[in-house]
Amino acid sequence: MKNKRIIALDAFRGFTVALMILVNNPGSWSHIYSPLRHAEWEGCTPTDLVFPFFLFVVGIASFFSFKKLDFKLSKETFGKLLRRSMLIFLIGFLLNFYPFFDTNKPFSLQNILDRLETIRIFGVLQRIACAYFIGIFICLLFKSTKKIAAAGITLMILFCGILIAYNPQNPYDKKENACRAVDLIVPGENHIYKGYSRTVELDNFDISVMDDTHFAVTPVGGANIDLKYVSFRSVGNYELKKEIKDDTMIYTVITSGNADEENLSANAVQQLTAATERIPFDPEGLLGAMAAAATVIFGFLTGRLINFYSENKEKTVMHLMLFGLTAVFVGMFWGQWFIISKPLWTGSYVLYAGGLAMIVLAFFIWFMDVKRYSQKYFRPFVAFGSNPLFLFVMSGVIVKTMNFSCFNIGEMSLQKWIYENIYKGIIDPAFGSLLYAITFIAIMWLLAELLYRKKIYIKV
Repeated sequence: MKNKRIIALDAFRGFTVALMILVNNPGSWSHIYSPLRHAEWEGCTPTDLVFPFFLFVVGIASFFSFKKLDFKLSKETFGKLLRRSMLIFLIGFLLNFYPFFDTNKPFSLQNILDRLETIRIFGVLQRIACAYFIGIFICLLFKSTKKIAAAGITLMILFCGILIAYNPQNPYDKKENACRAVDLIVPGENHIYKGYSRTVELDNFDISVMDDTHFAVTPVGGANIDLKYVSFRSVGNYELKKEIKDDTMIYTVITSGNADEENLSANAVQQLTAATERIPFDPEGLLGAMAAAATVIFGFLTGRLINFYSENKEKTVMHLMLFGLTAVFVGMFWGQWFIISKPLWTGSYVLYAGGLAMIVLAFFIWFMDVKRYSQKYFRPFVAFGSNPLFLFVMSGVIVKTMNFSCFNIGEMSLQKWIYENIYKGIIDPAFGSLLYAITFIAIMWLLAELLYRKKIYIKV
């Protein structure tokens, strides 16, 4: 029974890792089916469930790992917790840093130092490390189920309170939120993710034509806009190049020759539709680890439940379903006032995603342990689940290596060339993008299966 329980957990973990690799490696980021995209800010798509599922299973695995040490918060257990957290964080940082220098420039010490000036400090593995350390430290500190649950709830409420205290009018604003404010200090603007954006209406700018090929843009007084990250959209056939002088953006208008050169800037200004501001905000930033730790605690308590009903798998499944559905509905109810948001990792998101994780895990245990169906159906997931972190890291290394300029075919990276010339034309670009990701998963599975058959387990 013990082996089957562990195999069911491995299958669930492997299922999660396979999904992580799938959603991170489409053929083209421009052609993705909507369920495979993250919600823009509020809400939850299937893709938004992948990361909390993994943190959830980290909590479960930690329960069984520290059970051998009787859950004592001693020098030994704290040292183990700290070492593992630091190692996972370091691996994540090195994955961000890889290939350690700009491959489009000659290798040199200065090249490496230039990369370090803008390297993103946080990321998926770094969030796992921080949440794991905070969450499991709390579990070892309090020991009892009631106290651990109370600590997890306190974390979620405290995090929500910090967001509200920072911006009472709109605590979940993309730009003015406590998580972003912390990350702008530690690790700083140059070292955080810059992939989020918001639309800024033209009314927020004073736009004036300077000459035939230049126009100036100045934010209207009081508009909270960072000029470095502003770009304009135009319906015309124009390319806009920006230069910032003091508090003004000077745009040079370049056209392919289809417009009147004498009135180029005036025509371009008339055809501006809206502005987009990219916002430096890290969805795996420092403060958010507080709420993410609650997801780890959720998993730890689930591990305790599984252990308590270890001799009765039917009751395990029943309780997982019951608690899972309750958490989902509580999360949805809470989400009416405090949004479900993965980028901020809100408390409502913790409950909603954690509840769904319990339900999916219940299915794995029901299928493999209660009904005793053949485990061969989940063999690929078991293989993935046996070396989850290693396979995730390797998938990132492979993709980054494929994009080295030395592997370019013409002006395309190897990865883009494969998608454009093999997959894009299969039915439609989005289907080709998905098929490319599935192919990549299949290649990673071959590596996972080889390690599993050889009984090689690369632990961190």
